[in-house]
Amino acid sequence: MTTELQSRKLDKAFGHLDIDGNGHVDHVDVVALGSRLLAGFGEEPTNAKGQDVINGLETFWQTLLSAIDLDGDRRVSPHEWRAGMTSAFIEDRARFEAALRPAAEAVIRLADTDGDGVVAREEFHTLQHAFGTPAHEIDQAFTRLDTDGSGTVTVDELVAAAREFYTSDDPHSGGNWLFGPV
Repeated sequence: MTTELQSRKLDKAFGHLDIDGNGHVDHVDVVALGSRLLAGFGEEPTNAKGQDVINGLETFWQTLLSAIDLDGDRRVSPHEWRAGMTSAFIEDRARFEAALRPAAEAVIRLADTDGDGVVAREEFHTLQHAFGTPAHEIDQAFTRLDTDGSGTVTVDELVAAAREFYTSDDPHSGGNWLFGPV
């Protein structure tokens, strides 16, 4: 069972994944997200970072299908998303670690363009732009995630924020701000 907060976060995440806006998420959306991420950071799908992102998103997609595609049509409706994400990733948090974490880590490492272990505001903007987050929400999110005011967020902090975004029911969790206000 999800809380109202978790439902709002899941709905926001669904909107980010439905790249073409047709009301369901399918493989084309996942590929489009990967393409937007790689293009935003000027990476090729054939280099190591590009392959990590593609492989992470593909693992996420295959796990998502097997866990939440209730009618077997190889696409995910908003209803399937909410119900499936609840049972597969909120109630079974180990599944987050197995399926979502590798994709999150690959995407966040991509955003760490200089490999220094932190994501600066500009890198965070590029990352969030690929997900379709409005610019004014990106700045709000970054400010909330940059808890020490250093102008950067560590890769580990962003992975933890992704976990919190998808699994936490705590209204004060910093991860709630991963994609702006919910």
